Amino acid sequence: MVDIGKILVLVDFSRNSAEAVRYGLTLAHSLGARLCFLHTVNQRIMDALQELSSKGYKGDFLQALRKLMEDRENDLREFVSKEELAGVEAEFLIRKGEPVEEVVSAAGEYSIDLIVVGSQGHAASANGSVGTVAQDVINRARCPVLVVRPIEHDFIEEP
Repeated sequence: MVDIGKILVLVDFSRNSAEAVRYGLTLAHSLGARLCFLHTVNQRIMDALQELSSKGYKGDFLQALRKLMEDRENDLREFVSKEELAGVEAEFLIRKGEPVEEVVSAAGEYSIDLIVVGSQGHAASANGSVGTVAQDVINRARCPVLVVRPIEHDFIEEP
């Protein structure tokens, strides 16, 4: 029997990541697993703030970065329904860096047994293929990865 005790769900606030959250919650309830929800603030945003600061633009960019991180954590907590979360042990993680690197790192640090990711995020193309982040996570993760596609055939019954 496969023991899935910890599930990492990737969240970029897209419609597909909402589906990944739904699947993660359903699996956690069914398996009695613990959930970790992860949102990564892309390194490109960090680099842009540093560049503005180094070029002499006025503004407290460190404060802006702190505010961004706080806002993202609040957004992440609001993105996951408190009602659906009832009875499930969960953590909310915000990381700064390259998304795939942060996912692989978090999966190792938290001894994750399964990663759940939407097939495409905000940067999705219209061709319906698996997005770059999802594909790279599949290729680099040391645990199974469940890729949740846009709803075409839904196996989870609504309560």
